[in-house]
Amino acid sequence: MDIGFEQLLAQHNQEFKEAEVFDNWMPPDAEYMVSLVKLTTGTTKKDGTDIMWWNLRGRIEDVADEKLHGSEFTVGYYSSKVFGILKGAAKTLAGRDIDDLAEANAVLEASIGGVLRVEVRTSRSKKDGRDYINCYIKEVIDTTTETTSAEDVSNAVQPAPIEDTRSDVVEVPQELAVEPAAQVEEVPLPEAVVDGSDNPPLEAPLEDAPLV
Repeated sequence: MDIGFEQLLAQHNQEFKEAEVFDNWMPPDAEYMVSLVKLTTGTTKKDGTDIMWWNLRGRIEDVADEKLHGSEFTVGYYSSKVFGILKGAAKTLAGRDIDDLAEANAVLEASIGGVLRVEVRTSRSKKDGRDYINCYIKEVIDTTTETTSAEDVSNAVQPAPIEDTRSDVVEVPQELAVEPAAQVEEVPLPEAVVDGSDNPPLEAPLEDAPLV
């Protein structure tokens, strides 16, 4: 092996250890709910010009899709070559116009942990005819409303029990209490007499009441 090459291996070994694994996987074209999990920033030099870049990573949150749930991909890659894309992303995340670069960077940093609705879409470049996969932030999901409502209910002050302090309540003495009415015994009605003919059944005659 070339001695100079071996020296370069040793020289750049630490950079290799600290480097992140390059992963350009993107999910199929569709809309997804994602949680932002990581923001990586850095600089590179091209044609003698320093270029700043931001890599915003998201994780798909879809328990109904076992294959994609938990998968991570690049939600946005922004660079100083095209500040307009970064500016648009910062505006969507903040919900207002952002005209300061440091503030835009702060918005990206603060977005970690948030939940977004994004769209992954493949489009063909008119310039070179190649297909490019892009991710567009459609909406920032407000996850604080439901949590806040639950906390409001649990933290609500419960009303103290009301004690009956009325002075007009009179207790009825036991000897004056009205006893419940005695149960009346039911007397069965006389059964019908059937003579075996087609005539309607006759009711059995009632016994003569005793004369007084």
